[in-house]
Amino acid sequence: MSEVGRMDLDTARGQQKQVATALHVLTALVLCVASVFVVSAASMRAQVQDESLEWLALASRYLKQSEMTDAGAQTDYIRLASQYVESSPLEGAVLVERSLDDLGTFDPASLATATDFTRQLDCLAEAVYYEARSEPFVGQLAVAQVVMNRVRHSAYPDTLCGVVYEGSERRTGCQFSFTCDGSLYREPRGRAWARAHAVAQHAFMGFGRDVTRTATHYHTVAVDPHWNDSLVRTRRIGTHIFYRFPTRRERAAGVVRNRDA
Repeated sequence: MSEVGRMDLDTARGQQKQVATALHVLTALVLCVASVFVVSAASMRAQVQDESLEWLALASRYLKQSEMTDAGAQTDYIRLASQYVESSPLEGAVLVERSLDDLGTFDPASLATATDFTRQLDCLAEAVYYEARSEPFVGQLAVAQVVMNRVRHSAYPDTLCGVVYEGSERRTGCQFSFTCDGSLYREPRGRAWARAHAVAQHAFMGFGRDVTRTATHYHTVAVDPHWNDSLVRTRRIGTHIFYRFPTRRERAAGVVRNRDA
């Protein structure tokens, strides 16, 4: 074999060795990355299982409280959580104790949802309490319905707390004055707070008609803010006057604020 042929053969073998080495290195890297993902996934699964066990234990303790009594009186709302209604051909309907195995369907996300719902309802109740606690029921309901109308309107946040506390981080610009004038330093309490919560629940569940006629704004009769010039007055309820945005037709016709819609 000539020198040239021998050199070409050596060169080809060298290139093959380089390619084989590169493939080995690449395979090793792929295996390393795969092992990292496998370990990470296993760790996450273990964490989820641990959290599920913690929630299961918490729920189990919750249901077991149904067996506890205080001076012979059982806590009804806890007892009901561990029972369900079953039809009976003889008695019509009977309460049956739930098995703790049913807790296998417990979803921890439901607790977060319930917590958020409670917070949102508190925000609505706070608006009722601080803005209209001296008003009769219809006046308090009207304030709550304004908040609800804003949640549905595209110009405002889509949550109750977002609407109520919009602009509260600024000295000026808060949509509801109690969120930035120091009123919150006096915590809500007593019957007035319980009533505000009841009104908030009433409005949130949509019971009854909208007494404000779709209003998104209001102010007390003691003031005459500049912003009401561009709105349509809907009605007066108690010490508050309510307004809504004008329709395109009303805007074109120049409907004035002092005329109820």
